[in-house]
Order: sequence, then structure tokens, then C-alpha cells
Amino acid sequence: MKVDIWQQRQNLHYKVRSFFLKRGLLEVDVPMLSTACGTDPWLDYFETAQPTRYLATSPEFYMKRLLAEGFGDIFSLTHAFRKDEIGERHNCEFNIAEWYRIGFSAEELQQEVLDLVNEITGLNLPLKRTAWKQAFEKADIEKLKAEHNDWTLEEIEDYAMSSIIEPELGKDCAEFIVDYPPERAALAKIRNGAACRFELYINGMELCNGYEELANAEEQRRRFLEDIEKRKKMNKPIPKIDEDFLSALKKGMPECSGVALGLDRLYMLALGKRNIGEVLLFGNC
Repeated sequence: MKVDIWQQRQNLHYKVRSFFLKRGLLEVDVPMLSTACGTDPWLDYFETAQPTRYLATSPEFYMKRLLAEGFGDIFSLTHAFRKDEIGERHNCEFNIAEWYRIGFSAEELQQEVLDLVNEITGLNLPLKRTAWKQAFEKADIEKLKAEHNDWTLEEIEDYAMSSIIEPELGKDCAEFIVDYPPERAALAKIRNGAACRFELYINGMELCNGYEELANAEEQRRRFLEDIEKRKKMNKPIPKIDEDFLSALKKGMPECSGVALGLDRLYMLALGKRNIGEVLLFGNC
């Protein structure tokens, strides 16, 4: 990377921090090493030797513990780590902005995400919402089932999203995929039979993943255990459940919405770059 690109990136980074501070959010700094981690079957994590520690795939669990302690609206600009994620838009170590808004609905947080994106990129994109079910009308799932009869439905849907649907999302707009199926709720609450989860796409590139947050500890534990069973069937490592996070939910996390946004991808968009390595000092890991 040339020094002028890095200087431009740093200017954008200062603008991101300023965006949150102007809106009254408190910046927090949380550990990147933990004795436990998330259970998402579709994420692979790095772990150290004994005693086992995990490199965080996001600062989420620590930040939610702070919410339960009364920290209010918070944000973190930090690094996250995901194993085997390498490509034009992926790096196994990447920069992330994660923030939580007390009393916000998912829809209100989507607007704030767009406000940030438009301020940093200068694109002035309009907001568009597309339901998960509507997005999948573009894919022939039954045909894919016949072609890949050894795949699970989730694997077929993920393939359809990445290869058929995703490239067409966010044409001249900020397109939020919303109303996810309950089985894809992850850490989101369920409302009217759909998960209060959203992802933002611009020019076929995913920028963020957000939830109107689930605050029920027992329901979250149930989902973690379901994830672990899926990981077993996929022959993936089984992480330790984060009991401190579940204790925070039990203590009482306020009603809120939260989102994680990939900063490297945001800077790619702002600087007109096609490869994530072009906005990193040391390229792809």
C-alpha cells in the first residue's frame, strides 16, 4: 500500500470515530482473547494452545456484558479474527466497528448504519429493504436441491445467496436483507415469526450484520446448544459456551439493537478499491 492510500484510510477512520462520538456513544476497548467464544456453525475461529483461549470473531459478548452493567450506548473500533477467510473481500484478521443502541429498533439502527455509510463514502444512497423470502425468489431452490442432494438446506441457501442473489443486491442503493427465518436468528429476537436480523449489501458486497438483540438467557442457551449439535455433525471444533455472557443476559441486558460493520470493506467502497488487500498495510493474511 502506498502511504497516500493509508493516509486517506486514516482520515476515514477518524471520521468513523467522530460519527459515533458526535451521537453520544461511549467508546469501549474489550479483550480480543477469551476463554469462550461464539458457537455459530458457519464461523471458524482461531484458538491457542493450553490453556485454551479464542481470538474473538467479534467483540459482541464483552460489549453486551457492559450493556448489562449500565454502560448505555457504546461502540468499539477493533480487530476481529475468522479462520480460513481469505479472498478479494475477506481477510482472516480484519477491522470492525461494532455498536449498540439502547431502545433502538432494528429499523432505526438500519437508518443509522446508512447514515454512517453515506457520510464516509459520500454516496448518498437511498435505503431499500428486501425480505429474505423475497430475495430468494431469484433462486430456484428446488433445482439446487436436486443438483446437490447431499447438501443441507442451509448449505443450499448459503450457496444460492453467495452465487446467485448477493451479486445483484444493492445496485445504486443500500439494500438491507431483513425478516430472516427464525432458524437463522443467531442472537436476534423473533418478532411476528421472523428474526429481527439484517444485513446490508452495496454493489453486491455485504457490509454489516445486525440484530434487534435477544435478551433472554434461556433462549440464547438453547440456541447455543443447537449450534453445538450442528458443529458436531459438521465435524467442527466445539467451543466452550460463554457463561459470563449468559449471566449478563440473565442479570438483565436492556432492550437494544446492535450491529457489526466491516471497516475494511467500508473503506474499499469509499476509496474505490476492489480488493481488501488494497486497504490493508500488509495485504491479505
